[in-house]
Amino acid sequence: MHFDLKHLATFVAVAEELNFHRAAERLATTQPAVSRMVQELEARLSVMLLERTTRSVRLTEAGRYLLAEARDILQRMEVAEHYTRMLDSGAKGTLRIGYTTITGHSLVPDISREFRNDNPEVKLELSYHSSPAQRDLIIRDQIDIGFLVGSFKSSEIETRPVATHSVVALLRPDNPLCARKELTVADLVSQPIVIGTDAEWPTFRRIVLDMFQKEGHILSASQEATSLLGILGLVTAGMGITIFCGLPRFCGAEAIVSRPIRTKSPVIVETHVAWKRSKTSRTIRRFVETSQTVGGRQLWS
Repeated sequence: MHFDLKHLATFVAVAEELNFHRAAERLATTQPAVSRMVQELEARLSVMLLERTTRSVRLTEAGRYLLAEARDILQRMEVAEHYTRMLDSGAKGTLRIGYTTITGHSLVPDISREFRNDNPEVKLELSYHSSPAQRDLIIRDQIDIGFLVGSFKSSEIETRPVATHSVVALLRPDNPLCARKELTVADLVSQPIVIGTDAEWPTFRRIVLDMFQKEGHILSASQEATSLLGILGLVTAGMGITIFCGLPRFCGAEAIVSRPIRTKSPVIVETHVAWKRSKTSRTIRRFVETSQTVGGRQLWS
């Protein structure tokens, strides 16, 4: 006693038109074909759905009930078909995105805005993790895409360069070093330095330590904090200066100023977008493409 969606769609057309000829025109088919489909449906249900006379067509009580149910079924199938196609095209779904402190204040927000403008049906779930943590989460399928500081090679993870960042010193406006257009590592050593903890800032902290060592100095942090907000709060409180990738755009010049750091060899920090090699959904590919477009057209200083 099976019937398909075509039977229901034909019945709905007849029930709404209460005329087999008009229903056939609406369905772009013939009247005998419409009559046959309705008869098959009634036979398979063993129920009379329509009362027919030579002058009129009326719904039976069972027909009125089935009309409401059939409309609901057809509408839900239309919605399911629409969203299935959107999921397949990458236009709908959920992406779990990991970001670092360096990418969280400007780069990832800009990429997210651009991606959502073009893909409004894709939900983005953003969460902060260090670069090493993101690599583990990608492998364990706990995030779909990560933004890693520095290059990384893995048989399980695919990466693409997205942006480069220059290292700068961040100071209070009343710090005497603000009078200089650029600073050296020797200038920084003379100041108390606030830096992120090794647990939360492992990759960037190593970059800063290496920069000091290559210039013949040892970094001695006077204060540590786990978050960028905490670090900037310490700087604005006069606890010292810090080193970061550019001036966070939520910082006003009246609170924090930046100065480039001159070194023998330029210190450039790279951000790479990363995802699991075995996951090649269209949604991920579209997000990676957006990341490269946004990152490539902006200078992250």
